[in-house]
Amino acid sequence: MRRVTLRSIWEHKRRLVSTVLAIVLGVAFMSGTFVFADTIDKVFDDLFSDVNEAVDVQVQGVTLFDGGFGGGEARENLDISIVDTVAAVEGVDRAAPFVQTLGFGATNRVIGPDGEVLGASQGPPTLLESWIDDDVLNPYDLADGAAPTAADQIALNVAAADDAEIEIGDTLTVLTQFGESSYTLVGTFTFGEAESAAGAISADFTLPEAQRIAGLDGLTQVVVAAGDGSVDDETLTQRVAEALPDGAEAITGEEASAQDAANVQEGFAFFRQLLTIFGAIALLVGTFIISNTFSILVAQRTRELALLRAIGASRRQVLTSVMLEAAVIGLVAAVLGLLGGVALAIAVTAGLSASGADLPTSGLVISSTTVLIAFVIGLGVTMIASLLPAVQATRVPPLAALREVAVDRAGASKARIVVGIGILALGAWNLSAAWRDGSSDSIPVVGLGAIALIVGAIVIGPVLAEPTVRILGGWLPRVKGVTGRLATENAARSPKRTSATASALLIGVALIGFITIFGESARVSVRSEVERGFTGDLIVQADAGFGPPGGFSPTVADDIAATDGVDSVTRVGFTQGQVAYDDGDTATDFVFALDPESAEDAFTPRMSEGAITDLGPGGLVVDVGVAENHALAIGDTVTVTGTGGQMEELRIDAISDDFTLLGNFSIDFDTYGKLVTEQQLVQVIVVLADGADLETVQADLETVVADIPSVNVLDREEFIGDLASQITSFLTLINALLLLSIVIAMIGIANTLSLSIHERTRELGLLRAVGMSRSQLRSAVRWEAVIISLLGTIVGLGVGLLSSWALVTALGSFGLSTFSIPVPSMIVVMVASAALGVLASIRPARRAAKLDILDAIGAE
Repeated sequence: MRRVTLRSIWEHKRRLVSTVLAIVLGVAFMSGTFVFADTIDKVFDDLFSDVNEAVDVQVQGVTLFDGGFGGGEARENLDISIVDTVAAVEGVDRAAPFVQTLGFGATNRVIGPDGEVLGASQGPPTLLESWIDDDVLNPYDLADGAAPTAADQIALNVAAADDAEIEIGDTLTVLTQFGESSYTLVGTFTFGEAESAAGAISADFTLPEAQRIAGLDGLTQVVVAAGDGSVDDETLTQRVAEALPDGAEAITGEEASAQDAANVQEGFAFFRQLLTIFGAIALLVGTFIISNTFSILVAQRTRELALLRAIGASRRQVLTSVMLEAAVIGLVAAVLGLLGGVALAIAVTAGLSASGADLPTSGLVISSTTVLIAFVIGLGVTMIASLLPAVQATRVPPLAALREVAVDRAGASKARIVVGIGILALGAWNLSAAWRDGSSDSIPVVGLGAIALIVGAIVIGPVLAEPTVRILGGWLPRVKGVTGRLATENAARSPKRTSATASALLIGVALIGFITIFGESARVSVRSEVERGFTGDLIVQADAGFGPPGGFSPTVADDIAATDGVDSVTRVGFTQGQVAYDDGDTATDFVFALDPESAEDAFTPRMSEGAITDLGPGGLVVDVGVAENHALAIGDTVTVTGTGGQMEELRIDAISDDFTLLGNFSIDFDTYGKLVTEQQLVQVIVVLADGADLETVQADLETVVADIPSVNVLDREEFIGDLASQITSFLTLINALLLLSIVIAMIGIANTLSLSIHERTRELGLLRAVGMSRSQLRSAVRWEAVIISLLGTIVGLGVGLLSSWALVTALGSFGLSTFSIPVPSMIVVMVASAALGVLASIRPARRAAKLDILDAIGAE
C-alpha cells in the first residue's frame, strides 16, 4: 500500500502543486513571523547586553502604568538626591545620573543646518538625553569630537549625523516643548557597534540642559557600577534597593538590559501580530482547499480504492494510504513554507531598515522551535483537512469498482442542516447584542457573532449551494445557451464541492467587505460628527499616524494668536494618565487638555450634564459612558496620575456625550501643567475675526509654522479629508494583506476545476464528440468558475455587511454614528471576484479544450 500511495502521488504530482502552495503561503507567514521575532529579540538582547555590560545596578522610578503604543511603561521620576544616596551604599564604586525625554510628533525634533528634519515624522523616535560623563557607565562610545560640556552643545549618534551630512561644528536647531533652541554639534557617537538604536535619533546634552528640556528637577534613571567585584550584582542591587525612598526601585544590570531590549522589541510587536493574523487566515482558507482537493481525489479514485478493497485491502490500509498522501503534501508544504518564511523575514527586516529603523545586522535566527512550529502547522493543517475525506475513502464498498464515478451525497444531511441553522442562530443572537445592549460592552459578543456567522455559512453551505447556484446561473442559458446551462449544472450537481470551494473565497471576501464597510462608516461618521460639532475655521496640527496624535510646542499657540485676522484660539493638549475611581478600578487612557473659555467658539460638543465652560482648574470632564460605568456624578472626584508620577485629585465638573470631540477625559491647561512635565499641543483651533479672509489668514499661519516639521494648517474640508485619509491608509494596508486569502481562494478554484475536469474526462469527450467546440467548452469551464466565485462573494459580502452593521452600532458611543455601505466598492469587489474566477479558470479551461476526443471517451 505504501508503494501504491507513493506511486499515485508521483503520477499525479501536478494536481497537488496548487494544494501545496495554499499551505506554503500560510506556513510562510507563520514561520516568517517567528524568524523575524527571534531575530529582533536576539539583536537587541545582544546589543543592550554589550552596551550595558559595565552597569551592575540600575535605579529607576516604580511603574505607574503601561503607556501602550510601544511607549513602554510610565515611571515615576527620581529626585536628584538619589545619586548621593546610591553612591553611599557599600559596594558602589560609581553612580551616574541620567535623563531621557521622548515626545510624540514634532515636540522633540532635531533640524540640520539645511533646515531639514532628522528622521521621519512617523519613523523611529527622537531621544533627547543627558550625556553620561562616566566613560564606564555611558552606553555610547564617542566616534568623533567630544562630549557636550556647555548648555549650547549637542552630540548626535553617527547614523543621524551621516544621513543628514552634518559635521562637527555645525549649528543644529532642536524643537522642544519650550520652542526652538540652537546648539553646536561637538561630537558623534555609536551605540555599541551600532550607529543608532533601532534607527532612533539620539541627541545628547549636558545634564542640566536635558533636565530643562524635559521640564524636570530630577532624573529618570541612575546607573551604578560596583567596585572591585567582591559583591555580586544581586547582593548589590538588594543593598541599593534598601537605601532607596518610596517611588524608586533597583534592578540588576542584566535585568535593565532585558528591560531596554523589551521596550524596543515592543515597538515591533505590531508587525508580529499582523503577520500572525494573516498567516492564520491564509491557513484557514488553505484548509478548505486541501479538504476539497482530497474529497475530489477520493471521488476520482473510487474505482481504484474499490479494487484495492476487492483484492484484500482493509479499511485501515485505505485510510493509511490517503493519510500518507496528506503527510507527504504536508511535509513538502512545511519545508517550502519554512524557506518562504525566512525570505519573508528578510523582506520585512529590509523594509524596516529602508523606512529608517536602522537594525544591527547579526544574521537571521532560525530556532528549532520555529522549525518545529512550521512542520507542526504544515503537517497538522494538512492532516486535519484530509481526515474527513480519508474516512470517506474507507467507506467505498468493493462493488463500487463496477461504477464509473462516485456521487456526492453529503450535501444535504439532516445533521448538517440542524448544526448549520443552530450556529447561524447563535451568530445572529450575538450580533443582535449591538442593538439589545447598546454599549461598548457588546463589542466582544458581536465579534463572536461575526465568527459564528462565517462558520454557520460554511457548515450549511452544501445544503444551500445547489439552489443558490441555480438562481445565480439562471440567466446564463438565455445568454450563453447550452454552454451556460452546462456551466450551471456542473456547479450545481456537486454542492459540497462547490460550497467548499466558495467557502475559501467567502472568508476573504467577508473580511474585505467587513473592513471596507466599516471604514466607509467610520469616514462618514467622522465627517458627520466634525460638521456637526466643529465650528472653528482653521486647525493647526501635526501629522498623525496609527499611534498617538502628533504633538508640538505650546509656544506655537502664542504666535498663532498674534497673527492678523485671528479672533481666538483654542489649544488642545494631550497626555496619557491613569485614572483611579472610588470603586477601586483604575484605567489608563488619553487625557486631553483644552481652553474652556474659548472652547465653545471652536466646537459645540454634546453634553450630558453641565457645559464645557463649567470646566475649571482642578476639574475634569468625563464621558457619559465612563460616568455610567463607575456611577460618577458632577462633584465626585477621581485621582489622575501623570506619566512622571504627578498625582492630582480632580472633581467632575461636567459629563459629556461626545467621544469624538472630547474623548473620555478632558482637563484645563492649569491642571495639565501640574500633571505633565513634558507638555505638548496636538491642535490649535482658530476662529477668524469678522471680515478676515480665510485664505489669507491660512497662508499667514503656514508661514508661522513653516519651520516646524510635520505641522500643517488645514481648513474644515482639509481637516475632514485628513481624518478620512488616515482611515483609508490603514484600511488599505489591511485589505492588501487580506488579498492573500483571495489569492489562495483563487488557487482553490483553479485546483477544483482542474481536478473536476480530470473527473469528467469522458463526459467532456462525449460533448466534443456530439459537436461542442473547444471555445464552447472553455466558455463552460469559465462560467462555472464565475458562478462559484459569485457564490462565495455574495455570501461573504452578506456576512461582512451584517457583521460591520452590528459593530458600527456597538461603537456608537465612540462616535460611529452612521452606517454606510460603499456601493461602488461592493460592486468592484463582485466584479473583481468574477474576473479573478475567470483568471483561475484559464488553465483548466485550456486543458479541457485540448483533450483528445477518442482518448477522453475511452478514459477510465
